[in-house]
Amino acid sequence: MHPFIQEASIQSLFRVILIILIVYAVYSVFMRLIVPALMRKYVSDFQNQFSAESQRMRAEQEKKKEGEISITYVDDTKKATSKQDKAGEYVDYEEIK
Repeated sequence: MHPFIQEASIQSLFRVILIILIVYAVYSVFMRLIVPALMRKYVSDFQNQFSAESQRMRAEQEKKKEGEISITYVDDTKKATSKQDKAGEYVDYEEIK
């Protein structure tokens, strides 16, 4: 008989059941305690980032006087190159019949 093959016994059955119960208990504790704590931290960080950005935008708006116009320019070359990069190289062609 092969040395790695064991016969089924009550002892090995109980060992497998015990391992399954331990894995389930660890998984349960992980899902109930650790995952919610990680999610709270993630949401808190996101809220802090959002509020900081909101305060920065509010401060920018308060600096402007009433009736003052501000124009923000967007670089057109960046837009054009990014579209061309995604589309690939454009080649003119003539259809020959």
